[in-house]
Amino acid sequence: MKKLTLAMLLAMIGAAAMAQNFENSTVEERIAYSTGNNEDSIKTAKGYITMFQQTGANQDWQDMYVNYQWLKKYAPFAVNGIYTQGPYMFYNLINAEQDPVKKKKYFDEMMVLFDLRQKNLDALNSFAKTKSTMGDVLSVKAEYYNWTAPSVLGKDFDLRESYKNFSEAIKMVNEQGGREITGTFLQTFFMVSDAMFKAAPNAMREKYLQDYLDSKDACETMLMMAKEAQQNGDTLRAKKLLETYDIPLAAIEQQFSQSGAADSTQLANIYTKKFDSYKEDINKLNSSLVIMQQNDLDETDIYYQYAEAAYALQPTFISAIGLAQKAQKEGQAEKMLEYYNKALEMSSTDARRSAICLNICNGLTKSKLYTGALTYAEKAITYNADNTGKAYLKMANIYTLLGQYGEAIGYCDKAGEADITVSGSATRLKENIQKVQANQQANDKARKDYEDYLRKKKAEEDFWSGGAKK
Repeated sequence: MKKLTLAMLLAMIGAAAMAQNFENSTVEERIAYSTGNNEDSIKTAKGYITMFQQTGANQDWQDMYVNYQWLKKYAPFAVNGIYTQGPYMFYNLINAEQDPVKKKKYFDEMMVLFDLRQKNLDALNSFAKTKSTMGDVLSVKAEYYNWTAPSVLGKDFDLRESYKNFSEAIKMVNEQGGREITGTFLQTFFMVSDAMFKAAPNAMREKYLQDYLDSKDACETMLMMAKEAQQNGDTLRAKKLLETYDIPLAAIEQQFSQSGAADSTQLANIYTKKFDSYKEDINKLNSSLVIMQQNDLDETDIYYQYAEAAYALQPTFISAIGLAQKAQKEGQAEKMLEYYNKALEMSSTDARRSAICLNICNGLTKSKLYTGALTYAEKAITYNADNTGKAYLKMANIYTLLGQYGEAIGYCDKAGEADITVSGSATRLKENIQKVQANQQANDKARKDYEDYLRKKKAEEDFWSGGAKK
């Protein structure tokens, strides 16, 4: 058995305030760090580790808790499972406990455990097989808080604390990196944001809109990874990512559509009031333009005002598209095409040009210029074949608006085949189109049956009227 020298052990114990490094250490060495290089203590601790893991596997949460308490106190660096399995243990203890006082005790201990993991993260990472970031830890903390706090705290539960935990976790993962933020985490975060919005719609509306875009973009980014995995031949990873992020994405989009947050009058009022404070900030102007585009405000005067201000500060494809839509509304076709072309020119890569074509397609679709929209969807494919599925999905939407359901369904199928990232959306659109078709066919049949009835009735009346005359 590999042993730490006594001098090294003393040095480590003397440096308790500093970050410990247990790289390449054994369990015995990490136990010895806290208990001293005592064979009996090491043997006792190893017994508690075995029982901690076994009781967890058996879902014997009370006995697992007893072993957890000893390890946390006497051998906190023995195994990472103290910190990774501990929260799930507390979650089950809280759910099973009927006594409110004991529930609260378990809840408080769980929160302390998360704090302790954050404090000792460098030391724990030094021997962990899978390294964690602070964002990873905060993500787990946010979920466990949200799962348990309402039942533990009752009327004292503060939704703002839950929202803060989620927001901090996402921010930290984005800034410092970390493992993938799961689709369920993003969905739960947006549920909390949605509840916050419903509690204070006027105060929360703009932040809620941004939360929607961030959550949606995060899911779509992970679906792009599914596409990359599929292209690299890793079909299992592609399937797993699709299952993990497509359903949460659909749930987020549905929840947002039902929220009423995109009320055009309310949003227009918000951005009208914000304009003076935003007009010198290019980032806020462009961010506002994106939100307005996403929520059908891109045919309003305030949208055009933001586009003009943003373009004057620093022309981008976002503001150029806004000015193109303004020109289209004013009937200036040449100016419209000029700005759309400028949007394309503002990129040196075909990948970016393709993405801009998809944006232009959106703008033309909203302006009901469907032929032009289809043209730019096709251009998106010529610039970058990777966007074929997205372009086909937009074409499916356009043909749906035109009432050409057969064409629309065909492009839904093509979209799903071309790009795994849009396969879920394509399937849902196809199902909706088929429902419309079924209703239409039922209405057509009912109309035909009624017309046949009227013709038959009239023929009978004519027959009897003719007979009566004779």
